Amino acid sequence: SLKPQYEAWMIVAPPRQGAESLNFLAEDAPSVLNPGSVQATSLDGEYVRFKQSLRGPAVAEVFIKLDGVLKSLNDKTSFRGGTGRLSNAVDVADHFYKNIKIDPIGDTGSVRLTYTHPDPEFAAKSLRSLVKIGDQLIRMDVRADVDSRIDWLKREMKTRLNPDHRKSLTRLLMAEERRRMLLSIETPYALSVIEEASASPRAVSPRGAILFPVLCLFGFILGLLAFTLRQELLGRRDVSNAF
Repeated sequence: SLKPQYEAWMIVAPPRQGAESLNFLAEDAPSVLNPGSVQATSLDGEYVRFKQSLRGPAVAEVFIKLDGVLKSLNDKTSFRGGTGRLSNAVDVADHFYKNIKIDPIGDTGSVRLTYTHPDPEFAAKSLRSLVKIGDQLIRMDVRADVDSRIDWLKREMKTRLNPDHRKSLTRLLMAEERRRMLLSIETPYALSVIEEASASPRAVSPRGAILFPVLCLFGFILGLLAFTLRQELLGRRDVSNAF
């Protein structure tokens, strides 16, 4: 039979510290000295990446390694008795794609993440974990890029003699070191959490107003079939008695 479905939700927004907090350090850098650092300082792209990857297999791969998660997902399917349906990251990512909605909130840039699941507590915990994992994966990739740029800038400073070039390189290096500092802070990097995950106390489906008429119709059809079958059996019995 169908299990009641609950909704857990969470509201996130673009990160508070955007490109403007870093670009002032690199705004006068000649393009020949800039290996993509200015473009990389924008956190808007990382927020977009976060939204795109949240329900993807990379996040799911880490998520299913959490203790008891895969078993919980399989034990708490939409139908009672349904187990073993999800076995790998691709399956779980497909489940998330079908059951997690990402809805924009007006023109604010904020989005509402909504996870529909039979267990409201599990759904809320899952949303928190997915957001954290998605942010950490982006943070790791960005940290590797930043470290690579810092190494490149330090090497360039040793070879450049032009004072203006050295000044520009210094400003770029300061920008990347500031970015590395932001990456080390234990707060979300690619997003801001506006509202922590919480769950609805009441089931959102199946709705009684819809379920009751459906059950009535189903009962009517079963009754009609039973009546028809009974009439047919009685008719056959009458014919048999006639002979």
